[in-house]
Amino acid sequence: MSPPDESEAAVRIERILHAPPDRVFRAFLDADLMRRWVTPDDLDVDRITVDARVGGRIEVWHSRRGASTGKFEGRFVRIDPPKELVYHWAFVGTEPEKGEYFDTLVTIRLRARGSGETQVNVVHERLAELRKGAPDVHRKLVPGWENCLDKLERTVRGVLTDPG
Repeated sequence: MSPPDESEAAVRIERILHAPPDRVFRAFLDADLMRRWVTPDDLDVDRITVDARVGGRIEVWHSRRGASTGKFEGRFVRIDPPKELVYHWAFVGTEPEKGEYFDTLVTIRLRARGSGETQVNVVHERLAELRKGAPDVHRKLVPGWENCLDKLERTVRGVLTDPG
């Protein structure tokens, strides 16, 4: 894990999850599974939509203690099951008309490791505008990803092995 800094406008996190790559990959594209892990613990997922195809959109509306905090939205750039997923990921605040829109890029790479384990590499980049326009959100990226990956671990361990 490396926190973002001025010379490297990216967050890089590596984690070993105790589930096979196909199960982990599915958790990145299935709305019901994503609902369980895609936001940090201090946010509730109010609604989520996923169009899991290249060019398809993803939207996650969230709130904190019943008050809307905006949404995350994105567009899938590359889907290569169960190895790689690349998507634009934007934080949209509660007032996007005032410029609360910060487009970033997330690359997820999965590699089988050991007996039923997956090495997950997350690279979240293009963070300069987010750092400048929403420094509080930017500061929370590393702990947010760490928290979400903890939740992802619990989610994929609980998922049945069937594809549906």
